[in-house]
Amino acid sequence: MLHDELKDLLEKYLDNRITPEETRRLQALMQTDRNGPALEEMIAAILAEDRYTDAAHPDLQQAFNKVMETAALRQALTRKDHDEDTNDSAQQPVQEADNRYHISRKKIRTFYKTMAAAAAVAFILAAGYTWRYYYVGPAPLVSKKTVSPISTGNKAELILADGSTIVLDNAGTGTVGKQGNTRIIKLDSGRLAYHAAGSNSAAPEYNTIRTPKGGQYQVVLPDGSQVWLNAASSLTFPVAFAGSNRTVRLTGEAYFEIAQQAAKPFIVQTSGVQVKVLGTHFNVMAYTDEARVKTTLLEGAVSVTQGAATTMMKPGQQASIAEKEDHFLITRPDMEEVMAWKEGQFRFRKTDITVIMRQIARWYDVDIEYEGDLSGIQLFGSMTRKENVTQLLELLEQTGRVHFIVKGNRITVMPATMK
Repeated sequence: MLHDELKDLLEKYLDNRITPEETRRLQALMQTDRNGPALEEMIAAILAEDRYTDAAHPDLQQAFNKVMETAALRQALTRKDHDEDTNDSAQQPVQEADNRYHISRKKIRTFYKTMAAAAAVAFILAAGYTWRYYYVGPAPLVSKKTVSPISTGNKAELILADGSTIVLDNAGTGTVGKQGNTRIIKLDSGRLAYHAAGSNSAAPEYNTIRTPKGGQYQVVLPDGSQVWLNAASSLTFPVAFAGSNRTVRLTGEAYFEIAQQAAKPFIVQTSGVQVKVLGTHFNVMAYTDEARVKTTLLEGAVSVTQGAATTMMKPGQQASIAEKEDHFLITRPDMEEVMAWKEGQFRFRKTDITVIMRQIARWYDVDIEYEGDLSGIQLFGSMTRKENVTQLLELLEQTGRVHFIVKGNRITVMPATMK
């Protein structure tokens, strides 16, 4: 019986005895809506057993507790006046709840088993990936033709002031170049660092670090600020910060942790937006194929400016603006989704399929085409960026919303109804 198969696979997974083929089968069973009630009962019963609550399974219990605690609290938060707006409340951190909210004990109790199911999905994610949303029947198969694999990971090239180029993923550790009195060093961790010995010449020299599709890299700037570059991105900066500010230029996406210098603000220039900070942590997404430049603040404070539009940001906020707009849109995004790339993940929360495919194109260096009406197709899910693109496409197809045809390095995306 299907019930027995599901229970057997779950127990194998929790006992770490499951094979890759059985894991895929378990995923398919978990994604089928008709198994939902049985799944919730089963997981709640299995996780309640003593063998999964002892010291031998600390990660399992910790993950379960975390999912239960967070999800139950979020589901239990309700407005006193019962005027709930789920879209807005989903963007508010739990810790920001004030006297407008109260915790319904009844909701926590009745939601327990559903959260147990969510916990099990989180465990599958820990093994590599999860995609348990919008499933509407048997999953179609991606075309048997697979995309030619590319090497992904820490890849970048450094362009020096004289135009010469150093391929960083091929360079050994130690000094890889020198600009004026500044040594450029590749650290044992693979990061690039700039070490100045004395003052540099009055004329500034600029370097550019550039990542290809499928690449990412980390650099420590001359002032000690750290920058993580996402795929298909570039950062241009002086080898020594002179003058009254520290200005760099970004295309693509990068996460910054800025060294504090009260008298010398740090400025990130994109094609249209300027981000000005003193010392803080933030992410800037400014790809040319995206309609909006998005600045997301994790810590500290920053000001963002485009033309006459300017605004001060607070932690947890995202400021976005299109090229010809005269004001910034301020939202509270899902921080895990924003920072997933830095953690080596794809993470989507009601994300439009075209946005997903642009991320896929940058990471796997593939060309994307569209057929049919894909408007309104928004997906949830998570997966490690270490998986190959064919595996990701298969999981996307399991949502029952989209279908792919793969020819060489070209992926055609269409609604599942057109397959």
